[in-house]
Amino acid sequence: MSLRRGTGAGCFAALFTLLGLVAVRPGIGVAAVGEECGFTFTEVAVESGVRFVHASGASGGLHLPETMGAGAGWIDYDGDGWLDLYLVQSGPFPPQGGRESADRLFRNLGPDAAGRIRFEPVDAGSFASGYGQGVVAADVDGDRDVDLLVSHYGPTVLLRNRGDGAFAPAEPLSAATPEGGTDDFPWGSSMALADADGDGDLDLYVSRYLDYDPDHGLVCRRDGPDSEPEVCDPSLFLGQHDRYYVNLGGGTFEDATARAGLDGADGKGLGVVFADLDGDGWPDLYVANDLTLNLLFRNRGDGTFEDQSLLSGAAVNRNGRPEAGMGLAAADFDSDGDVDLMVTNFDVETNTLYRNATSGTDLLFEDVSATTGFGQPSFNLLGFGIVTGDFDRDGALDVYLANGHIFASPRRDNTDHRQRNLLLRGGDGDGQGSFTEMRCDWTDQGPLVSRGAAVADFDNDGDGDLLVTANDGPARLWRNDTGGTDWLGVELRGGSPNTQAVGAVLTFSSESGKQPARRWILRGGSYQSSSGHRLRWAVPASDNGTPVGDSGWLDVRWPGGARTRIVDPPAGVYVVVGERR
Repeated sequence: MSLRRGTGAGCFAALFTLLGLVAVRPGIGVAAVGEECGFTFTEVAVESGVRFVHASGASGGLHLPETMGAGAGWIDYDGDGWLDLYLVQSGPFPPQGGRESADRLFRNLGPDAAGRIRFEPVDAGSFASGYGQGVVAADVDGDRDVDLLVSHYGPTVLLRNRGDGAFAPAEPLSAATPEGGTDDFPWGSSMALADADGDGDLDLYVSRYLDYDPDHGLVCRRDGPDSEPEVCDPSLFLGQHDRYYVNLGGGTFEDATARAGLDGADGKGLGVVFADLDGDGWPDLYVANDLTLNLLFRNRGDGTFEDQSLLSGAAVNRNGRPEAGMGLAAADFDSDGDVDLMVTNFDVETNTLYRNATSGTDLLFEDVSATTGFGQPSFNLLGFGIVTGDFDRDGALDVYLANGHIFASPRRDNTDHRQRNLLLRGGDGDGQGSFTEMRCDWTDQGPLVSRGAAVADFDNDGDGDLLVTANDGPARLWRNDTGGTDWLGVELRGGSPNTQAVGAVLTFSSESGKQPARRWILRGGSYQSSSGHRLRWAVPASDNGTPVGDSGWLDVRWPGGARTRIVDPPAGVYVVVGERR
């Protein structure tokens, strides 16, 4: 065993190398456990240096794009082991009407002398500019430096990480014009990446929202011809065709929407995720659409997809109706080993939880929003970003949702423009997948028009912290001070070109008697945002106080099908596991 100690703020406190595994010890400890609601989060954006206010660029035109942005992405862009933060900017609107706004990157400096994590804004090249919407972070060219893809009301662009602390100028991705349609006003939203065609590199799906011409000429009023104008309802506009790009190698993308069988995806897309929903080793595709059917495409394994939206049950709610889908999350909420789906929706509809009941090759999902306690708390809220994690380290996945209306004066008296966000505590890990709303002072603090949500352990203490963006408002950074049991953290390093092992499946098992806890390496989900790349599990103590990690094992199924087992992984550290080829 070799031990190497870091000395700079950008270094980990300790680095252990054990038989090809790297265990990274965090630089600071966990704060005291909160008593009020079981979860203690502290808002630390300004004090840690993350000073950012989103600008919608609204200038009186009442345009829908002004209500929808924007997202954020966690990315270790400089490879120092501390997660940095990319924040997407929008205004002014229309984009041609004034100076373009540029996104911001904040470098994580690690802890200062007092142990506080500090961020600083950095100039790392020409960031994306224009009317920004979403971001996803991944190594798309296989050089082990994490790149960024940024969507806009306008072209989607690639920011290629040069590996020297800077990004190359933005490269726009071209889109083939859909048959029978136009692409004069492209409007990208959320994005997802996976090796969808099995050639080893990461392919890209861009959900796109409305075919929206700023000069549409409509004047929309809620209460008759003499009432004040307002933003027009999305139902008045056609949906745009989503775009699917295959990676030709080295991060060069080609529009392959039609030949992959995805040219029918024109359902006002806002959220998207790639995940292996049927367990066959191929990433399937799920899209959350606003006002139209959600889309589910099964990966055939030959570079094409088949539409199983209606047959799967995940296109509509339990009453057979499409909803106004915004963001989504994919995880195993009932501990049965497969991927379930959560979708955030408009107020009155409630959010939707689809339990995966797939058997064989036909995808099948059941709406269990009402029976699990997931849906009802969201009735008066309009959901956008959604992230999951065992935030209190009790062994069950919890859910955090970012809420905010699109209308400045919502149509119902008990629904506001600025809204509180929502925290749902998962069950006790017994496989039931139930949820309870937790009302904390911090969840209700200073309601905003929240949009993006991304989870990551920015202070390397073993729990999930939250970054939440707001439309025309400040970004908030919520540090998790909840505490809990011990923890196991894992970072995978795959072989090139899929160096982050996107699509890998990891299962932690122990002799505690609890069901194994399964996680997936995914790039996408939530709403217009990109969460951190490491995974974490709670490690309960045995009767004699010894962490169960000392009598447990971690199984890794790599994207290519190879398997690795780690017996008795060390608790309280991030174990970095490399793929052997």
